[in-house]
Amino acid sequence: LVAKGNSNQFGGDFSVPSYRGATFLDPKGRGAATGYDNAVALPAASDAEEFEKENIKSNAVLKGSAVFNVAKFDAATGEVAGVFESIQPSDTDMGAKAPKDIKITGLWYGQIS
Repeated sequence: LVAKGNSNQFGGDFSVPSYRGATFLDPKGRGAATGYDNAVALPAASDAEEFEKENIKSNAVLKGSAVFNVAKFDAATGEVAGVFESIQPSDTDMGAKAPKDIKITGLWYGQIS
């Protein structure tokens, strides 16, 4: 995260890695770096266009963004706290499905030394 902003609010974009790694195999034994090239149960139609998204696996890194709002700062201890909101893409089932935007909100805390 390369954050930009001021002392009250800052945020920026960050990388969202694939939920699963390249060596993960789906239930039909297909993976991005290992496993079969296509669904074993469908040998005659395995390269059909309708199965292309399922057969060609991808572990692409997508982009998310986060905003951090500062609610309190204690200069004596260096403690800072606030709320955050992050919007990032969901799992794509290794490229087989379009990602959905997921909104995550919560509290954050840090200490500046």
